[in-house]
Amino acid sequence: MSMIKKIQFFHSLWLLLALSMGTAATAQSREQTQYSREQLQTLAEQHIQALAKIQPSQQLNVKAVDLDARIPERFCDQAPDIHTATAPPFNRQVTVQLKCNSPALWTQYVHVRIEKLSPVVIAKEHIARGQVIDADSVTVALRAQHFVRAQYVDEPELIVGSRSKRSIRQGLPINANQLCMVCKGDNVNIMATINGLTIKTTGEALEDGAIGENVRVRNRKSGRLVNAQVVAVETVSVNI
Repeated sequence: MSMIKKIQFFHSLWLLLALSMGTAATAQSREQTQYSREQLQTLAEQHIQALAKIQPSQQLNVKAVDLDARIPERFCDQAPDIHTATAPPFNRQVTVQLKCNSPALWTQYVHVRIEKLSPVVIAKEHIARGQVIDADSVTVALRAQHFVRAQYVDEPELIVGSRSKRSIRQGLPINANQLCMVCKGDNVNIMATINGLTIKTTGEALEDGAIGENVRVRNRKSGRLVNAQVVAVETVSVNI
């Protein structure tokens, strides 16, 4: 083979090699996914949404804190690895780590705010002291969990028929301590449990009580005084 032919051969070989490398690089570039700041925030939110634990009656709000506008767009050959330093249940804010190893190593931290909303019963209108609660005077609204107190009522059915011990302003959550489920002087149903059997009788409440509280009740038939636990509107339970 002459020198000229050898040069032409190696030149053609070099062109083929360069073309194949360029094609491979182009294919590799096409496989990379570009992630904007907004997309990274969305990935973090979706990760927390999937992990956060709430009760069936609750609602979850998840919102990422906006990343710095100076952060460039990211490229990755595959979906970034996503981790949190803490396991659920999360506090009201958690930091999410997104990490990619190829084509270039990068790590992005996204702060995510978590708000759990729980149902509470609120007054639809002003409720006066001594007013009997009916279904039209209350409704259910969602409130941030960290503002919800254990004494708040979450089911309207539990308090319909009870009486307000003080004024309750429109829009405010109703506290069980604001109501008497059993009021002094009321006729009440006494559910007495004896050896696993339940007997129903009637009595007179001698003091006010909310659900779970103990009140003194006089049995109308026997005249006997008993300490009973309030279990519902105008209903108490006693173990004999």
